[in-house]
Amino acid sequence: MSSIAYVTDPKMIEYHRLCGNRTINFWRLSSQKRFSDFRKGDLLFFYTRSAKGKRKGFVGYAHYESSQKMSLRSMWNKYGRNNGYDSKEQLEEAVRKASRDGQIPAEMSCLTLKDVVFFISPVYPEDAGIQISPQLESYCYLDQEDPQATVRILQLAEKIGIDVWSTAQSYESESIFREDEIRHRLAQINRIIGNASRSRKEDQKARSLAREFVKNDGWEMIRSSQTDCLRITGDKVTIAIPFVHQVKNRDERRIELFGRIALYKLYIAKTGLDLGTLRFEAIQADEDQPDIIQLLEEFNHE
Repeated sequence: MSSIAYVTDPKMIEYHRLCGNRTINFWRLSSQKRFSDFRKGDLLFFYTRSAKGKRKGFVGYAHYESSQKMSLRSMWNKYGRNNGYDSKEQLEEAVRKASRDGQIPAEMSCLTLKDVVFFISPVYPEDAGIQISPQLESYCYLDQEDPQATVRILQLAEKIGIDVWSTAQSYESESIFREDEIRHRLAQINRIIGNASRSRKEDQKARSLAREFVKNDGWEMIRSSQTDCLRITGDKVTIAIPFVHQVKNRDERRIELFGRIALYKLYIAKTGLDLGTLRFEAIQADEDQPDIIQLLEEFNHE
C-alpha cells in the first residue's frame, strides 16, 4: 500500500475539478523520477496551490489504475479533455512549459487515475504532521516512514468536507471517500494487531485461501495484510479471516481466531470509526464447522 504526494499544475487540477472529471490522464515527462512502489488502487494526492492561496496543500486525490507511454497526439486522441485542457494546443503549451528545453518529448509517461475526489479546501502537510521539502519538484511517498500519514490526511479532509461542485458532478465522490478512509483505517488497525501466530505451513495455506477468496465479487485484501480480507457494500463492512489449523492445535487456533476478531472490534471502537454494520467471517478450507459458525453469529450480534 502506497500513497504519494505529486506536485501538480493548479490550472490543470482546477479544470478537472470544474469539469467533474472522474477519470483523468495524469501525464508526466518521461525524464522524471520513476515510481518504485505504486500499484493499482494506491492513492495519488494532488499537491498544489489552491486557486485562492499561496501555500501548497493536498487539494484532492485519485486512485492509480494503470500506466503507459504515449505521444502527445495519442494522449489527446485517447483522453481528450480528460488530459486537463480544453484543446490540444493548450495541452502542448503546458507540456512545453514543463519541459526543461521547451520541447515536446516523443513519449510521455501517462497514469490513468480513476475515482477522483476533491476537497473543499486544501489539507496542508504540516497540519497532518507531514514534512515535505519546499524544493520538491516531482513527488514523494507519504507512508514509507509514517504509515499513518494517509489516514491523517483523510481525517482532516473529512472535517473540511468534499468539494460541493465536484460532488454535484459526480454523486459517488462521498461514497468513494468514505470507502478509502475505511480501507486505510483498517490497514492501520491490521498493522497494530500484527500477523497471526501460525506456523510457516499454516501461513502459506492462509495466504492461499485468502488469494482465492478475494476472487469473489466485492472482496479485497486489507491493504497491509496478505490474509485478512475486506468487503464494503453500502453501509455494511465485512472482515474475513482464514481459519487454518492442524488436528493437534485446532482449539488453540480457534481461540486465536476469535481473539483476532475481538482485537479488530476493540481498535475499531477506539478509533471511533463508523462502519455501519460490521460483520466477521471465517475463511475455511473445509466445510463450515458448527462451533465456528455459532461463535461468529454471537460476535456478529453483540
